[in-house]
Amino acid sequence: MCQHAPETSHWPNIIFILADDLGFGDLSSYGATAIQTPNIDRLASEGVLFTDAHSPSSVCTPTRYGFLTGRYCWRTWLTRSALSSDAPLLIEENRPTVASVLRSAGYYTAHIGKWHLGFGREEDYANDRDGQGEPNSWRSRKGGPDWNGELEPGPLEVGFDYYFGIPIVNSYPPYVFVENHRVAGLDQDDPIGRIESRYLGEMQGGKAARWTDNELATELSARTVSLLERLASQDQPFFLYYAPHQPHRPFTPNVRFKGASQFGVYGDFIEELDWSVGEVLGALDRLELAENTLVIFSSDNGGLLNPASSNAQRGAGYGDGKAPPAPEVEHQANGPVLRGGKGDIWEGGHRVPFLARWPRKIMAGTRSDETISLTDMLATFAALAEQDLTDDAGPDSFNVLPALLEGELDDSLRRPRVMQSGGISGMLSIREGPWKLIDGQGGGGYRDGKAEPGEPPQLYDLSQDLREETDVYAQHPDLAKRLRQLLHKIKAEGRSR
Repeated sequence: MCQHAPETSHWPNIIFILADDLGFGDLSSYGATAIQTPNIDRLASEGVLFTDAHSPSSVCTPTRYGFLTGRYCWRTWLTRSALSSDAPLLIEENRPTVASVLRSAGYYTAHIGKWHLGFGREEDYANDRDGQGEPNSWRSRKGGPDWNGELEPGPLEVGFDYYFGIPIVNSYPPYVFVENHRVAGLDQDDPIGRIESRYLGEMQGGKAARWTDNELATELSARTVSLLERLASQDQPFFLYYAPHQPHRPFTPNVRFKGASQFGVYGDFIEELDWSVGEVLGALDRLELAENTLVIFSSDNGGLLNPASSNAQRGAGYGDGKAPPAPEVEHQANGPVLRGGKGDIWEGGHRVPFLARWPRKIMAGTRSDETISLTDMLATFAALAEQDLTDDAGPDSFNVLPALLEGELDDSLRRPRVMQSGGISGMLSIREGPWKLIDGQGGGGYRDGKAEPGEPPQLYDLSQDLREETDVYAQHPDLAKRLRQLLHKIKAEGRSR
């Protein structure tokens, strides 16, 4: 670790926890009754809860790219969907990231959990690959990352001092942990062979390195706590990006969480997530780090529309060989109001929980209605560490530190935000104040065959119609025209700020 304690001792530690597919209505602090999340709710009671926070995309890879780079992912070659198992590193090695900016400021930087941003380099991968389907089914013509060798570049080349986690997602192979540049625990006499880049795809070989799905949360939580214990003895601030795999399907909580919720295996999976967050918060308390640590919890996109559906249940279970129990009561992953879900451009696709706690600075029990995006974290953390961003850093990131600390922004800090559907279309929307323009028809997601980017757009006044039931485009054509022109300007100029 580099030593910068005299200059950095007054800066807070930062822990950013990013859940996978957690909906706006999945936490008890956001209204869930069939699922209880007391540990995550602590962040609300001891900090600030946001009601209008957004992921920049309604699927995972684009959001994770946007969070780390402060740049919309649709500016890259990944203009829709998510990365495949064969994909190279999506982030350019010279692009500033949350991790590299904070490391330059003197922070120790670590990432534990889901990566899903690719490994290695492959020239013109987006065009030179097999198949014409979704990006998460593309196959590299050159073989993709060397899972039996060095996985470089990866997290360490874009600003992290340490990485341990799952390379893709819990539903896609390879089903192994990666530590820094190599697969952890790999037996060279049983190398990883062919892998299928598809949901619950086959992986040949690599048996010694495979994780057990019902033990994932236990392992990742233990690694996180162990790292915090080591960092507690260092006189240096740290940034920890912790990315659990819950509640992304397949739903595979440990058997000790069976029946913890009233909403079957999906609810139990979220309660396991809550336990994991509790392990982190408990470690901060025990190590006397909590007072000067900013903890933020959010999700990479909205929840599944039908978490109890047969497709979502494929591969689900507690590892005890028994079928998951049926939900006892009804639960809506995105709450009773929001339209759509994961993959959609409607609010259910990208309006996400966002909680922040910093005991020294954030007043307990605060609520904020400010519109913020996960892309704003780069500029916000840079401001926190008193770092000036270069012109090429975070082109779509705005400093929302006043919203975290005081619950609100002044008018000069409020900016339009662009969100993207994660499905087939990659449709975009732009949000300015209460107005939301969707550049096309339909939801743009996986389930919506009517998604049609182009004419006419949709326009909603979210202050009056959060359900997005009444398209008011015909009543406000001039407003719609201006917002559409602004969206296209942001696209053409390559930056929002």
